[in-house]
Amino acid sequence: MGSHRLVTLTVSLLALAACGGKKPVAKPEPKAEVKPPPPPPETEADRAAKRHAQAIAIIPEGSSCLPASLKDDNAPRLELAAVGSDAVVCAIDTDRARLLGPIGCWKIDLSSGALSYQDPAPLPGYDLDVSLDGRCARGYCIPDDAKLAPTKVAHMAWSLDGTQVAVLVGDDVHLFDAASKAHQSTFSIRGDKGVTNDPIAIYFAGDSIFVEGADQGASSNVWQFKAADGSPVGPLVGMGKDQKPLSTYHGSFSILDKGHVGVAERGFETLTSFEVATGKRAKAVRKIAKMACKPDEVEAFWHDGDKVTDRCRDAIGKQFGPLIGANAVMGSKSLLVLLRDSRLGELAVMDAKSLAEKKVIKMPWCEDKGDAAGSAAPPAAEPAAAAPSKPSKPGKSDKKASAKDSSDPDEGGQ
Repeated sequence: MGSHRLVTLTVSLLALAACGGKKPVAKPEPKAEVKPPPPPPETEADRAAKRHAQAIAIIPEGSSCLPASLKDDNAPRLELAAVGSDAVVCAIDTDRARLLGPIGCWKIDLSSGALSYQDPAPLPGYDLDVSLDGRCARGYCIPDDAKLAPTKVAHMAWSLDGTQVAVLVGDDVHLFDAASKAHQSTFSIRGDKGVTNDPIAIYFAGDSIFVEGADQGASSNVWQFKAADGSPVGPLVGMGKDQKPLSTYHGSFSILDKGHVGVAERGFETLTSFEVATGKRAKAVRKIAKMACKPDEVEAFWHDGDKVTDRCRDAIGKQFGPLIGANAVMGSKSLLVLLRDSRLGELAVMDAKSLAEKKVIKMPWCEDKGDAAGSAAPPAAEPAAAAPSKPSKPGKSDKKASAKDSSDPDEGGQ
């Protein structure tokens, strides 16, 4: 009996010892993680600041010469415009990975070719390709029920007086008040008398909007629409019996002055001008020197440049290359034309009727001045505009400069 009690007491003491004789200590609960507030949404001002920083890394502010990088493949494209009474040349970024827009502009001294830096801005009337930010293009936002383009790229053009902006997204043109950015109207570029291929550019001249379209072959044309209600006027057609739509393939579209536009075909072999308000046409024809080509080879070149002999291709390139994709502005007597290809950086003063070259104006390249970045010059008092830049590709016209009351290439240019 005594030993049984002893065993029971021993077991109880051992059990008490095993429990430690103390209550378990409660672990503190982890504190809730405090997350930092999300960053504020990026604004159009933020995006503009980023684009500006990238732009001046390519063309420094105050540069007074053309950077040699403009000669590279996929470089920003040089464009010519008449802005007020000044001739202006600008570099426009066309790299689809960034589409910075205008990255550098210069006013040209037509007597010497000297360049004065101007703040880059979209050229009135001319196409500017931009990436869509959601449903907005540079702060101009299309309605919620409007269709977006699969490529998320919009084509924009400011009216010559700067009061309106046209934004082409997919098959629709949206008109906005330039100052308030309020949406005003929408119209389709399709339908009767409308665009029949893929839109690649938009222009705004006088009371009309022009849409350039191209397909995968040697077909590229321009259609006119009235800005007031979007009513289609139809394609720009040539003079003569055939009345065929004019082609910008290996050619170009230009805003010649505030009341006229023009289509150059086959490297300025011809230039057909149109009075925007009335549709009245005039045609200038260039005399072509004899080339080392058979007639059928010349025709083949304009449809497929690979199907001609090397000798013929070289001959055509020498005579037409600098004018393929060139755009022009009109003076009182002459055309001022920004040349391409081997003559990039040169301006030709051409007779408005014969298209004969009368004079050349050479702009300075930074490499020739021994200054890779360009010498700094005081910024101009008034900002001007910029336009898309780089040699044109087959099937696409140049994204060109604008023409208001165009500066006269005859002044100091002959």
